[in-house]
Amino acid sequence: MAFFAVILPMWIDSSTRASVFRLCGHTWRNTLSLFKPPDSRYWWYSFYFEGQRHRNSTKKTTKTAAAVVEATELARLQEGRPSAVRRKKPPTFRDLSERFLEWVKNSQRLTPNGKRYYQYGWRLLSQSKLMGMRLDQITQDVAESVVFMRPALNRKQKNEHGKYVAAAGKEMIVCSGHYSNQALRTLKRMQSKAFDWKVIYEKPRITLADASGRDRLIDERTEDHLEEAYLLPTNHPRTRRLREQAWLVMIILQDCGMRPDEVFPMRIENVHWDIKRIWIPQGKTEKARRFVAMSERVESLLRPWCGDRKEGWVFPSSRSSSGHLTTIAKGFQAARSRAGLNKKLVPYSARHTYGTYTMEKSRNAFAVAKSMGHVDLKSMEPYQHQELEQLREVINQRNRRKKVWSGFWSGFGKCTLRSNRG
Repeated sequence: MAFFAVILPMWIDSSTRASVFRLCGHTWRNTLSLFKPPDSRYWWYSFYFEGQRHRNSTKKTTKTAAAVVEATELARLQEGRPSAVRRKKPPTFRDLSERFLEWVKNSQRLTPNGKRYYQYGWRLLSQSKLMGMRLDQITQDVAESVVFMRPALNRKQKNEHGKYVAAAGKEMIVCSGHYSNQALRTLKRMQSKAFDWKVIYEKPRITLADASGRDRLIDERTEDHLEEAYLLPTNHPRTRRLREQAWLVMIILQDCGMRPDEVFPMRIENVHWDIKRIWIPQGKTEKARRFVAMSERVESLLRPWCGDRKEGWVFPSSRSSSGHLTTIAKGFQAARSRAGLNKKLVPYSARHTYGTYTMEKSRNAFAVAKSMGHVDLKSMEPYQHQELEQLREVINQRNRRKKVWSGFWSGFGKCTLRSNRG
């Protein structure tokens, strides 16, 4: 007891809480600045530090845990670090939209397609229940409960900008997995920017929705059918040229593993014929700036296509504001229909085929990820189809060593015959 009688006063004198100036009129708190308001179940702290008042909730219901929060806050102030306690409520999703859309418009790192992607993703978000919610209230559970809607389009009518107009009656339909992921990716980007702008202090982890289509592979039979559909004879020169162009894009996607948005803005100056490589100056991720290998098939088709041109777009387009090709979706859908292939087959399937085949043959995940512009190796998981073949072959080898199946079935047949005779 004598020990504690000596140590306790010394601890109180050296305590960080005891060194804080108390507010006037609160002498009933003694050595603590903690108090519990009548209308709150949490303990609050209130003290002055360097002439500035600090008063906030600790979000703790026990005094011991609240004292730790108070001491931590004071230690941050003494060390000159910013306070970890939020001093005002985060803005609503609607309030952040103006700053985010302004960033999208003025960003020099985003490509024109990237800007359009986030702008359309925002339109999907603006028609959801997230608009009136605060940023700190949007969690994974909330994102999973949102059903995104988009207006139905009239595919037979376009406006002056060449885009499909909304169907009569302003009918709204439920978005597919790809459209929902476009909205969710925009949401994740907005939360990341809010975190960078110190608007929120933590980012919730939002998981994307399941979207089918990109897991399809283009085997040899499918590739032959697509080639026949693309190169089908036609009397219209422009149609023939567009089909040849779209087929060349598909070959580059499948042989080089590039993203569609990396193939469309290709420039002839970035095609290095001597070392058989293609330079990609920018793209979706920070690892997008890279060289990709140019296969013999790509070189044999790309040289006649470029001809004598030494610079400019590889796939120029007079009808595009960017000056180059921006999509092959419509032509691919027509070729897929002529070939009688599954509707889940999309142009991105060619890149998926590249990743799967190179992983199966090279077993070098790092090299494949680098060639495809992935940031980390986790992105290589969708290309691990060959593991199933390895497991199947392991079981087959095990069964061949045992050699019991033929004897088992012959013995089973004899037993069956004997039982029938009996």
